[in-house]
Amino acid sequence: MSPDSAHGTPAVQQPPVRSTLAWVRHASQWLQGFGRPIGKVLALALVLATVSAAAPLAVMRLVDALGQFAAQRLAGPGSMPASALLSIGVALLLVAGAELGQVWLSKLLETRSWRVRLALDFSLRQRVTERLHQLPLSWHQQHTVGGTVNKVNTSIHGFVSAVGEIGFKVLPAIAYLVLALAALVQLDWRLAIAVCVFAPLPALIGMGAASEQTRRDRDLLKHWTATFGRWTEVLGGIRTVKGFAMEREEERRFLSAVAAGNARQTEGARRDARTAAWQGLSAAAARVSVAALGAWLVLQGEGTVGTLVAALQYVGGLFGPIQGLTSVYATVRRARVSLETVSSILDAPDPLADAPDAPDLVVTQGEVTFEGVSFAYADDRPVLQDVSLRVAPGETVALVGPSGSGKTTLLALLERLHAPTAGRILVDGVDVRGCTATSLRRQVGTVMQDVHLFHDTILANITYGTPGATRQQAEDAARAAHAHEFIEKLPQGYDTVLGERGAGLSGGQKQRLAIARALLKDPPVLVLDEATSALDNESEALVQDALQRLTRGRTTLVVAHRLSTIVDADRIVVLRAGRIDAIGTHAQLLAQGGYYAKLFARHAREQRPVAGGLEAVLDQPLQRPQGHRPAEPSAAQA
Repeated sequence: MSPDSAHGTPAVQQPPVRSTLAWVRHASQWLQGFGRPIGKVLALALVLATVSAAAPLAVMRLVDALGQFAAQRLAGPGSMPASALLSIGVALLLVAGAELGQVWLSKLLETRSWRVRLALDFSLRQRVTERLHQLPLSWHQQHTVGGTVNKVNTSIHGFVSAVGEIGFKVLPAIAYLVLALAALVQLDWRLAIAVCVFAPLPALIGMGAASEQTRRDRDLLKHWTATFGRWTEVLGGIRTVKGFAMEREEERRFLSAVAAGNARQTEGARRDARTAAWQGLSAAAARVSVAALGAWLVLQGEGTVGTLVAALQYVGGLFGPIQGLTSVYATVRRARVSLETVSSILDAPDPLADAPDAPDLVVTQGEVTFEGVSFAYADDRPVLQDVSLRVAPGETVALVGPSGSGKTTLLALLERLHAPTAGRILVDGVDVRGCTATSLRRQVGTVMQDVHLFHDTILANITYGTPGATRQQAEDAARAAHAHEFIEKLPQGYDTVLGERGAGLSGGQKQRLAIARALLKDPPVLVLDEATSALDNESEALVQDALQRLTRGRTTLVVAHRLSTIVDADRIVVLRAGRIDAIGTHAQLLAQGGYYAKLFARHAREQRPVAGGLEAVLDQPLQRPQGHRPAEPSAAQA
């Protein structure tokens, strides 16, 4: 990207903080379409809770039946009545049925709940992925790739886990608590009161730790997002890292950040363990109290051993869900952070969004018109000011000017990657803001200086943007772009898998693949941004010939640094400080004797090679001290 596209970076949008009620309403929007499957899993979970609550009653019946059997045996050596044996047999069947029912229902619940979780995970990723592709270029320029990936993965996983915990564990746990307490009251109200005295303690302990845990979760998410954002940048720029011998420094930076994050998690785990220990002590106190009270009632003849055994089972069953509810509370807090984070993506403003009834753009001629176009970035720094220009169908217009004059920004506005702050841009008389962005960009082909090639086959890279193209059509485009010859020499030809960003290919080879991709797309409007910059003479000759074939019969806007491209253009537009300084053919601009003519004359006096480019001259002031020796062109300019 040229310097024209550099701009101040606005502050990154922070996740919105919502009230609890607003959070619940917002979360429910994410669950639309999942009501029926979630309802089925909930019904299954409630059946499991009912069976689990009935299991201690079956155990009580068995213990009491065995107690009666033992008492009768001690009373006399006579034979046992059939009713006693039948009672024991029925109790055994009830215990076995309850145990088997819990196992089978648990397995079925786990399977079905995972289906719902995975479906919800896919739905959310689909929405976030769609939104990330819709968001304007300015949003992506504010966020690192690695940070966004880490944020999306962590947040969606956290939210889906919370839905599973709340829907498939919390609600069944609440149902079990109600049923178990009702059963305890029926067994012995005094035991129920003893349980209720201790039951709120785990929840109160968990609530006391909640605020610190929420702050910790937010800080950790922010920390890991920044850490992996930097790590992705380092891996993407590994050539620069190696060129400056910064491998050890970047390794130290990354591992230090990981160690700092792990230290925070370790401290958090220590605090969570302390909280869990206090919750465990409260549950233990409840069991001891119920055991002591139950034993006293049995000794007083006011209760049975079966009742005591069932009460102890209910205590374990009650405090398990209660402690689980407090851990789920922590999960809900993490989910709240996750929801806020993903919402910052889904709810991010998009000033370039299509209107609801926007039609598709159909280009028949390819006329491009800029009417009083101005543009400034978020820091209010003006880049373009009142630019008006009409490009006739099939015309090639070269944009020249010093760095920062607005050349690349003007092309980005044509593709609707940014929105003008004033004026409008028309294609065949249609305002580009009034049509769908997808249809507009399908009509515009781009070849940039920094060609982006994917880690995929050469064939896939050429057909990118034209998915229905055949192999023969791709080869024809490659031949026209002078790329077929070097492709055939590769180990697998068109099936050769390129390294990331086309690693292993020269700059000229990458450019020719980009031209082949544009030829295959066959767009009526072309945008060329420094497409021949930084090429050697041999590569430039091949690329220039390919570009001539590409631009033939198409409306073309080209940011030109090579004199050969500038001279051959139908018209030249000179931009200075975001305004049009002059428009005309090369000969007309020289005859006018203005800014362009002076620059070109100075370029000729310095006897720069034609391939050296006009950019270096345009970037320099017109007046220099006498005796000053012109600097040699840089590698990027030569």
